[in-house]
Amino acid sequence: MKCLDGKAKKDLPNGLIHWLSRPYTLLLAAVFLLTPSSSLLHALESGADFLNIGAGARASAMSSAYTALATDPSAMYYNPGGLAMSRSGAAITHAAWALGGQYDFAAAAFPVAGLTAGISFTRLDHGGMDGRAADGTSSGGFSASDKAFGLGLAGRTGGLGLGASVKFLSSNIAGYSASAVAFDLGAVQKLHSLPLTLGLAVRNLGAGMKFIDIREPLPLTLSAGAALVVLPGVSLAAEFSRLATDKRNSFSLGTEYAIPGGLSLRGGYAAAYSAAGSQGAMSGGIGLDAGPLRLDYSFTPFGDIDTTRKFSLAMAF
Repeated sequence: MKCLDGKAKKDLPNGLIHWLSRPYTLLLAAVFLLTPSSSLLHALESGADFLNIGAGARASAMSSAYTALATDPSAMYYNPGGLAMSRSGAAITHAAWALGGQYDFAAAAFPVAGLTAGISFTRLDHGGMDGRAADGTSSGGFSASDKAFGLGLAGRTGGLGLGASVKFLSSNIAGYSASAVAFDLGAVQKLHSLPLTLGLAVRNLGAGMKFIDIREPLPLTLSAGAALVVLPGVSLAAEFSRLATDKRNSFSLGTEYAIPGGLSLRGGYAAAYSAAGSQGAMSGGIGLDAGPLRLDYSFTPFGDIDTTRKFSLAMAF
């Protein structure tokens, strides 16, 4: 047994644990989480843009690098294959959206005949809007909202989870409405030799939404991600996504530091690349585990106009 003196040589894992446990590490993490970013999202070209809003404060805090980590009810949004790894439970998310809107997401996972089933409901209320005539005078107000109801099913073979889900979409704006059906497919693979999880998902397969005589394509997205447990309580996640309809790519990194006592610090960075250029944004958040309950908070920039804050409550049963 080596003597624990000043001359003792520390190995790499012990050195990392020593560094991460220092008070200044927590201080730097807190500064990062409380400092908003000025980078921004840009307008999308597809219809049903509300399907691009990440579900769950934990995932949003990690810049949605969550395709490999979605082993909870939020798998109904990120990767239906992750349902196969999920415990029975439910989760709800609420966010005050930009320009007075409200965003809500709810999901649940439960066993069915040896498989895992999931349900979800998403709603984005854009709030009241002022109508304007061609000469700029007021023509009255109108409202707009989007909804999605999802059903999913997943099975597991060893460390591999496979799943699929169907979503029933509807949008309403100024008395006009449109509806559509979309499908998601996903897989999650947990490696036995390494503390590594891989994820692959295809989201929003469908014909699109038709308003009057115009059909807008759904935001078809292909995502591949990986999550690695670096040390007990310290996880890193990375993800690459191709937003096929919007003709752009995105790359995101996320990290989570679980402190003994149930508190977790999270952060992330996401960058989008297209023919118009590139943009990046940082995100952050915290979480608190209290037995079967988990409370999460996140903030993500919404361009120069606002910062979106999400609150989530999850319960295992």
